[in-house]
Amino acid sequence: MYDFDPGSLSLPKIHHKERRVPTDEEIARFLSVIDKTEDTIAFLLLVDCGVRIHELAPIKLKNINLDDAGILVNGKGNKMRTIYLSEMTLNHLREYIKVCKGEYLFPSTRADATIPYRCNRYFEKRLSELCQRAGVERITPHQLRHYFATHTLSNGADIKAVSEILGHADVGITLKIYHHVNARAIREMHVEHSPLRKLEPANTLA
Repeated sequence: MYDFDPGSLSLPKIHHKERRVPTDEEIARFLSVIDKTEDTIAFLLLVDCGVRIHELAPIKLKNINLDDAGILVNGKGNKMRTIYLSEMTLNHLREYIKVCKGEYLFPSTRADATIPYRCNRYFEKRLSELCQRAGVERITPHQLRHYFATHTLSNGADIKAVSEILGHADVGITLKIYHHVNARAIREMHVEHSPLRKLEPANTLA
């Protein structure tokens, strides 16, 4: 029998692939080529609220509160949370709801559908088609979620608030995923608000 020390083994290094975040220009270009109202609503919600694709698809009309500009969505672990809409998204949604029929915001139109609302794959395919039409690199629904989080955090949004909007179980998850964004925001804040910024540099030090 051989003596074997598991601690003598060197563990393989795990390289975490950096998430690609679409640029503002890419987002603007793919939104500009949308020609269906349903697509406009779906992708505005993804960009505006950072919802997961499986939270978007089964949204029910009864869970939309236009007066409060909020939508109740079913997140991970069947935890319900409210997402809030910008004025642009809300205005488009008001018009879209006027012609909606049935129970769901995005009802399925397939006769052989196994679920009564659009499937995740439908939105993934539509997004891919729109990106191709706009001439931008392919964007996934989850990258739109990263775009939302990165954009809001980079512009000074509170990390805890963003964590709740994203539906993370703990703010630590948000910090782990977007630590690079938070660090950049801290650096920029320091440059902007350093107490030395307003002092006369020539007379400060002897």
